[in-house]
Amino acid sequence: MSLARTALRLLAVAIVQGEAGNRPTIAEGRVYDSRVDDLAPEHCDSDAMPTVIILTDADEGDALSAQNGGPPFARMVDISFQLGMIQSLRQDKEFIVGYPDTDARLEAALDLLEHQVVRRFGHELDALPVLFRRLVRIRKRSSNREVLSDAGIKVACRVLTLQCQFKDDDHLPIDPAATGFGLLPPMLREVANALPAESAGRDTCKAIAAALEPKPLTPLEGIDIAVNVAGADREAVPDISMPLDFPNQD
Repeated sequence: MSLARTALRLLAVAIVQGEAGNRPTIAEGRVYDSRVDDLAPEHCDSDAMPTVIILTDADEGDALSAQNGGPPFARMVDISFQLGMIQSLRQDKEFIVGYPDTDARLEAALDLLEHQVVRRFGHELDALPVLFRRLVRIRKRSSNREVLSDAGIKVACRVLTLQCQFKDDDHLPIDPAATGFGLLPPMLREVANALPAESAGRDTCKAIAAALEPKPLTPLEGIDIAVNVAGADREAVPDISMPLDFPNQD
């Protein structure tokens, strides 16, 4: 169940981020997966420019069968896009103009960034957006404005949320002979195979596949049993220890 969220995040980051030389939004490469830190342009210069942080939030699922319950479930997961940039930064008594330089242009830039993100998921025809629309169905969208002020900094932010519906697949059995990405649940496997070869997302999928790889077990070759009787003379107690050898199972 949880690895479906991983698949959604990795795919969403790749869709919004694009690749070097082909950045589809004004955020360019400043697209982050589940970044914990808030936007902090006073400490990180790149946060002053258009930035996107992608997270998965609410995750709900209804059983596909009222009689048998789940899993699997009909899943509904919210993908949240925190879209932010700085308007101005106070330094002593002066203002250093950031990007954009007025409230009106700031709001228009946020609207443009949101437009570019939604267009990527809903309309564009390159491979990753098409894969997203094949895997999930967007049932609802919402967009809320936030203004974060701290230490004389005004940061404008919108939080765009896409509610995505899909069929759960995390609990499907895996081929015992599978290796590599074949060990991943179907949804994450498709995403892993579609991600760029040198991307951080693909490296994440490799690490998950390695963690899911079955570890070889050392066969049990035998058991030695010994009995001690408390309070008795050891020499008077017969030795009933015996080895139990198991035949080789190979």
